[in-house]
Amino acid sequence: MKNLINAQSPLSFKSKSKIAVALSTAILLSACGGTDQDEGTPATPEQVFSGQAIDGYVARSTVYLDTNNDATRNAWEAYAFTDNQGYFSYNPNTATDYCADTATAEQSQYCLKNVGVLDTAVLRIDGGYDVLTGEPFQGQLSRRISAIPEAGVTETVLTPITSLLTGIESDTERATVLSALSIQESDLDIDYLNTDGAGTIDSSLLNTALKVHKVVSILSDRLTDTYDEIGEELGTPNDASSAIYTQLANQILTSANDLDTVLANTDDLIHILDNAKSELQEIYQRKDIFLPADIGSLASPEYLNRAASVASSMSSVIDSLIIRDVSISETTTLGSVRAIESLLIKSINERATDTSIDNAITFLTNQDRTLPDALITSLASANADIASLAVNDFTGDDFDSLEDLAAASTLATDAEPFTQLGGFTLKVSDLDLGFSPNNLDDKEVEFYFDGAATDTEGSFSACVKYIDEASSDGTLGEGNTRGDLVDGYWSLLGASETTTETYSALLTINFLGATYQAILKPVGNETIANIDYEKVRFDFDGDLNVYHSEDGLTDSTIVPTSAAQCQERLPSRIGL
Repeated sequence: MKNLINAQSPLSFKSKSKIAVALSTAILLSACGGTDQDEGTPATPEQVFSGQAIDGYVARSTVYLDTNNDATRNAWEAYAFTDNQGYFSYNPNTATDYCADTATAEQSQYCLKNVGVLDTAVLRIDGGYDVLTGEPFQGQLSRRISAIPEAGVTETVLTPITSLLTGIESDTERATVLSALSIQESDLDIDYLNTDGAGTIDSSLLNTALKVHKVVSILSDRLTDTYDEIGEELGTPNDASSAIYTQLANQILTSANDLDTVLANTDDLIHILDNAKSELQEIYQRKDIFLPADIGSLASPEYLNRAASVASSMSSVIDSLIIRDVSISETTTLGSVRAIESLLIKSINERATDTSIDNAITFLTNQDRTLPDALITSLASANADIASLAVNDFTGDDFDSLEDLAAASTLATDAEPFTQLGGFTLKVSDLDLGFSPNNLDDKEVEFYFDGAATDTEGSFSACVKYIDEASSDGTLGEGNTRGDLVDGYWSLLGASETTTETYSALLTINFLGATYQAILKPVGNETIANIDYEKVRFDFDGDLNVYHSEDGLTDSTIVPTSAAQCQERLPSRIGL
């Protein structure tokens, strides 16, 4: 099954406990398994790791124990997913122990449990969705922790700042990097989006975290675009971000400069790119992968200059929107982070020099704050549309009045939020059927959501038809299916008993023995060939497309129970 599309979700800041309370069960040791002790067979020890992933809060990411520190999850390494608030194993806001014996199957997917006892571990997250933006999370977060039981509670907060320190083992070097960031060791355990459980935001830590992660994302994307076997070949890192984090820390150490100086200096960023590139080339050579043409070096940086230049401008943008040591509201934080995300999306999608990136930088750093602040306010709304803003050129009619600017950054007025899913069916279709003889496409998904109308989460089943580049002679090709039955779990992101409306539904999909995360988002209506459709963005595993629904949500009167029934529900539209 290929991917469909994603867009931003509204933020629902919920009251959170202090991080120390949130992680009071960070490492739990229990004896379980084995046979009766009367038989003399010792029980197998287990470790449960608990914590939270924060960029914004990172929901439905894969969190795993990287036991060999190769920046990818190997088959033997324990893993779980983060919940809608970025927690794994235990959520203090709901007092839910996902690893409890009484946990449901849905809850258990958030339990990170290791069989055996580790002295130290590197925790990593890949993928998922940033709750602040609703966009796919780029890159990785990580943290090196001591897992020795006698060491007491380990506060497993994973942020861009902890990720910067993952590759540092020397206490002296660690202290030097912390000093360059103007933070202390204890700052690593702070939920900077909610320092006191009442929504207070630490603007300084947020500023630092955003700078680190956005710069790392732009630089790593430049390398991953070229060294595209990274993340694809078995045993390679998920992407280049782990190498960029390592080399950013090394550049801080060797230059003896503070973080802001390094991040704003194009020469330093080119140096980081050059060294990280060498890491990736060494992996290619070790695995006997054909090396692509060299993209440049510190001595000859022409193909590195653009990424370094755009990345170096991120600091000034973030400083304009997230001012350190100044009180910042949840609304301003939400709008600002979404504006920054739109620029990041522009930057990582750039293939040739895109002047709209420079336009966006100029616009967001303008000292006359009238229009930038109006954009921030618009982006803080529940129906903000980062995806459209990310392809806007930030000039012309869209940006010459407050009204036009608001329209450019929000969903169409006919986009209706989800208010309930339980008990309903939703069929979405890709209207592009390709062309004969060898490029026929037929992609449709029909969801059957279990639960009551008042539920904000539950399970679902779905019929999936995925035919891509098929031949008119009936040859479907590898990975295609005429109709398969899958299952999983759904939840309305940010919805509660008092706030039922949301523009994002998170999905966990079990398909062909693997588990994937996805997001659904209503984005408006469209009439094609005299047929009225509801448009739905559906991001599955990172690929973004728009599907159409002719009927929208309807009562679930028929729920298939087999692939054969799915094929009856989703007949071929291309005669195959």
